[in-house]
Amino acid sequence: MKILLTGASGYIGNRLLPHLLEAGHHVTVLVRQSKKLTIPDTFKNHVTILEGDLLDDSSLPTLKDLDAAYYLVHSMADDPKHFYALEEKSCTHFLRLVEKTGIKQIIYLSGLHHGSDLSEHFRSRLHVEELLKKSKINTTIVRASIIIGADSASFKILRDLVEKLPFMIAPRWLNTRCQPIAISDVIYYLIHLLNLPQAFNRTFEIGGPDIVTFKEMLLIYAKLKGLRRWILTVPVLTPHLSSLWLYLVTKVNFSLASSLVESLKVESIVKDPAIQLLLPHVCLTYKEAIQQATQNAKN
Repeated sequence: MKILLTGASGYIGNRLLPHLLEAGHHVTVLVRQSKKLTIPDTFKNHVTILEGDLLDDSSLPTLKDLDAAYYLVHSMADDPKHFYALEEKSCTHFLRLVEKTGIKQIIYLSGLHHGSDLSEHFRSRLHVEELLKKSKINTTIVRASIIIGADSASFKILRDLVEKLPFMIAPRWLNTRCQPIAISDVIYYLIHLLNLPQAFNRTFEIGGPDIVTFKEMLLIYAKLKGLRRWILTVPVLTPHLSSLWLYLVTKVNFSLASSLVESLKVESIVKDPAIQLLLPHVCLTYKEAIQQATQNAKN
């Protein structure tokens, strides 16, 4: 198949690309700067690298003859006051780019959320979902809970907080529940939903087998590392102070920290098991995901 991969230099796209190539697909990658992308010599004949910025319509190339596209572009690291508009602009330009290529499927990785009191981050992703669904192209939406992998923002935050702070006075959103999922399981679903007619024009929720709070995630990580940690959650830390706390203790930038804090207030629990009915798959437990991420971080 001929596949367009956006966000190829990002955390998810960079891990998805080799799996697509190993499956024998020809992949066109769209990146802002091609020098940030490394392609093994074995696969160079199966990759077309194009430079372009989805926020700048005039920078985008003309594409022809595509079978499918992965839309993995997010603006979480940009100014949180504007990324709703940036996400809309990026998605609109993406649709213009692919709508005349004969494309049969778009796969979009979104965030798992429920309820109406959504953060700006989740609202923007929901808006992108709606834009994609309004197009005439078959769309598969994958809503993922917190993704655990060696270079994921979530894992880096967990690691930095636990390894740097023996005692934490933490915001109450640490009591929010989620269903963390290993990066390897996310990649499994993204690969197996490709060119699957039963997945066209559907939304799927994915998460690992464990439902835990962020506080429990920290304590489980500490136990696996052989560290004793104490966490006291308090209601007085504002979103700004919470963001500053993450920014000062971890390696994430302040804009990303702000986006994450707003998102972590919302439970991300799988309520629709449709993905397991379509693609039965045993996901790694949270402990196994942490162990996998820790091992990969060493390599």
